[in-house]
Amino acid sequence: MIVCEYEFEKPDTRNPRYSLVEADVYGWIPEEFWDEIRDHRLSLRKSLKMGKFELYRYYYADGSEELIFTGSLEECLRRAEAEWKRFHYGWAGVVPEFKPCRHRPPDISSLCPMQRAITPI
Repeated sequence: MIVCEYEFEKPDTRNPRYSLVEADVYGWIPEEFWDEIRDHRLSLRKSLKMGKFELYRYYYADGSEELIFTGSLEECLRRAEAEWKRFHYGWAGVVPEFKPCRHRPPDISSLCPMQRAITPI
């Protein structure tokens, strides 16, 4: 997963303190972990007010959120990778790669706004 920081600049009209765009790291956790932590989605967003990225858990049962990490995009992606490995490596058997966009191939997000500037038409 390659994530471009420029994707997170537009504010959410319902909550302008946060970016409109969010990136889901995973959408659920295996049932074997539910005694330890409730089923949840892990997502990345940007706090436009603070200028920092955030990883948060969204709990399906009651719609609550838990902020688990705040930092730079790179720091959040490292934490996201650790969380993914914690809950999903056992059944998926692959090591994910979470990287920040470098705005040039091969490390460019498919949603990077810089992509149009370097892709011939």
